[in-house]
Amino acid sequence: MNVDIKYIKENFIESNELCRVSRISKQELEELIANELLPNSSYEINIIYKISSPLGDEKVISETEKYFPKTVIGLIQKNSNLDNSLEFKQVLKTEFINAFVDSDNNHFAYDNIIDEDGNVNMEKLNLAFEQEWQYYLQGIYGICTLNATGAEIAKKEIAVKRLIEFNKKHGENKLSDNDKETLRVLNNEFNEVSNLFAPYQRATSSRGKYLDKILRLNSLNEWIKN
Repeated sequence: MNVDIKYIKENFIESNELCRVSRISKQELEELIANELLPNSSYEINIIYKISSPLGDEKVISETEKYFPKTVIGLIQKNSNLDNSLEFKQVLKTEFINAFVDSDNNHFAYDNIIDEDGNVNMEKLNLAFEQEWQYYLQGIYGICTLNATGAEIAKKEIAVKRLIEFNKKHGENKLSDNDKETLRVLNNEFNEVSNLFAPYQRATSSRGKYLDKILRLNSLNEWIKN
């Protein structure tokens, strides 16, 4: 089996199986997504079958399999009885804001998010969440975070921006022992909330660009999460 398909099938759940496990219909699944009570699928696999026979005929059939993060099973159980997405969205937003405000490193994330008095600009943070909410609904955080919680979304943003800053400063140079220790901490923080990504997309992902690359450059391959 192709490594990318293997990764997706092992780590995500196909929509038909999701419906079976959650005891809902395909229509109910689509309604939950349309009502913003569930994120969209994170991966789609398009399959083409070509049927032929000794009679010289052939037929081409195509189908699409949609894959969701397995955490969606719990969301279906929680959200199926909600009338609209407001309550669900507020829970995610509260998790996001609390995790962001509580972080000692939040000044790394989002442009000019810290005011001159040293406090988080809540108006800008609310706007940042609205953008993250749209990414969430598209299924993006099912790809790049472990559980797609509001806290993980905030922590991943901070972790990525810290790695970008570290790479700007040290990316082309061999690291000192002190710098390696800093990178070890950053690696652990990133891994606490971030997914692996499918093999085909890993090199261009935040993990590939800002972590795998600098770890390999400094012969720290044992720190690379596989």
